[in-house]
Amino acid sequence: MTFKRAALLGFLFVVIAFAFTLWIYPALPHAVPIHWGPSGHANGFAPKPWGAFIGPLTLFGIWIVVTILPSISPRGYRLEPFQAVYGTIELVLLGMFLILTMASLMAAAGQPIHITLVVPLAVGVLFVILGNYMGKMTKNFFIGIRTPWTLASDEVWSRTHRLGGWLFVLSGLAMIIEALLRLVAPALLLLTVLVPALVPVLYSYALYKRIEGFKPTDRDPS
Repeated sequence: MTFKRAALLGFLFVVIAFAFTLWIYPALPHAVPIHWGPSGHANGFAPKPWGAFIGPLTLFGIWIVVTILPSISPRGYRLEPFQAVYGTIELVLLGMFLILTMASLMAAAGQPIHITLVVPLAVGVLFVILGNYMGKMTKNFFIGIRTPWTLASDEVWSRTHRLGGWLFVLSGLAMIIEALLRLVAPALLLLTVLVPALVPVLYSYALYKRIEGFKPTDRDPS
């Protein structure tokens, strides 16, 4: 999938989000819920029309960013080597935000939508897909596990992303299971997210230290 095709399909998601918002707009309350607590009850509101269109506008902003990134990536860290992977991740990310936008608007309109089920399921699926593609990412500044040590070594980048891929898949599956079994709790969800976020960072440091080492000249050019 080329960058252009992914951008066009992604823009279609943005159009769907705005069209859905316009369709459901008459059924929305004057104070639109925009945030839900762990119990599933709304605890944050915004007046129309801002409350109604904050989701589509956020989706549009994300689309602009992910569309621009390939053209501003510096030489040596281009996104073209994994263009198809980038496009797939772009669409999955936009698709997740589209689902969350539609679900939140339907819940705001009084439909029986369980936000505490939809959110972890959507994020869990995102993590599983991201984990499956993580090992195919080449070194870049915008997507992946970007630590000083992965960016300094191709070997550390590759091995860290293989580990990160497994952790993201396992974390995503855990989120899905937790959601389906209604085991979602703030502390448990935080732990599920922190493991794939922190372990690869520590691993990349330890791996770089073992492979490259930290010589005095690495820290002090003089």
